[in-house]
Amino acid sequence: MDLISLIEVVKSNEILFILLYCCIILWINYGYLKEHKEIKKGLGAITEEEEKEMFWKTDSISVLLFAVVFNFFRRWLFYLIAVLMIDNIIITIIAVVLFIIGLYDAVFNVSIARLRKSNLSYYLAIIDTILVVLFVIFLLYVN
Repeated sequence: MDLISLIEVVKSNEILFILLYCCIILWINYGYLKEHKEIKKGLGAITEEEEKEMFWKTDSISVLLFAVVFNFFRRWLFYLIAVLMIDNIIITIIAVVLFIIGLYDAVFNVSIARLRKSNLSYYLAIIDTILVVLFVIFLLYVN
């Protein structure tokens, strides 16, 4: 199979691939929302000494890079797809605002002390879940 025919296969099934991506995002968000209380409880149990002994330092550039890449695939790629497919100024404004909030969360809420205090990831996961469900409904019934 050459590259041209592979591109044609992807183009002819793009809605299917987007729906699969949305299902993966919903699965990740559902898991996070379901386990949120246990995650917060586990973060509260980590002492400062244990945090210093961790293999990965939470203020390192590698953790920041991982958080940004994860947020790109978990949130920002979805926002980009939604903006490109719906082509509405309100959707664009919502996506930009959520992108800025998600970027702030990814960059500044990586330390364990900040994660204990912040519920921003939780609220973003709720909003993302609602938006993904609405987008899937749009894809299935409107598009």
